[in-house]
Amino acid sequence: MRAMSTFPIAAIAAIFALLPLSILAGRGRLERNALGWLLLAAALIGGSLPAIMELQSGWRSGLAASLHVTVAATLVVFTAAVVLNPPALRLAALVGPYAILLVVLGWIAAAVQAEPPLAAAPGAWFAGHVLLAIAAYAALTLSALAACGVLLEERAFKARTDSWASRVLPPLAETESLQNALLKLAAILLLLALATGAANEFLAVGQALVLTHKILLSFLAFAVVLVLLVLHHRTGLRGRKAARWLLTGYLLLTLAYPGVKFVREILIGHA
Repeated sequence: MRAMSTFPIAAIAAIFALLPLSILAGRGRLERNALGWLLLAAALIGGSLPAIMELQSGWRSGLAASLHVTVAATLVVFTAAVVLNPPALRLAALVGPYAILLVVLGWIAAAVQAEPPLAAAPGAWFAGHVLLAIAAYAALTLSALAACGVLLEERAFKARTDSWASRVLPPLAETESLQNALLKLAAILLLLALATGAANEFLAVGQALVLTHKILLSFLAFAVVLVLLVLHHRTGLRGRKAARWLLTGYLLLTLAYPGVKFVREILIGHA
């Protein structure tokens, strides 16, 4: 089993750093003021601690590293979204708890994996591919959380009730706008990630695409995202239908990224 000395401390610190932001946002009291910025900064720095611990000895492609780096990248993208679009701060009511969930899952994965995976070999194409893939998954994660917000708000609107979602989350139009902006960003980053991944494979083994479960699921996720963007542009697809398309794409990319690692490290590794 993996040594559990300093790593749990980083995970616990991340959880406690994310809790104030999550609680205040969940109660609808998080504002874009000095306290709000302070809590966001604390969540960004504290939430990134497990990823920093994972990366101290180089990039490792294990499940724990993937989950914790996803948390850090998602918080970076979320902070940038808040800077550019103030209403996005209210989405912290979903982002914070989801980040905590990923930290906990990464902590569990680090505890049960048989041995830490070896550090990946360095290389410009590989490094670029990894950065783009992480950024794409983080952007799609935030877009999927916004889609969850859309589903919750539409349900409350149709029920004509004053629900938690309508009080806490950004207005429906703002949530949909944020969802679409992040979806476009994710599509661009995912396209670049797939291209650099193919280039890296070609340089490594002389073949552009080795058809694996990860590659197949990634291309399916990109296809779903692309179809959704085209439908939104041509037909104005929005609301629950658009959110469900988006969540389907996110599920496919999740199966391709941490999902394949879960099967390989946890299910097969302990079979």
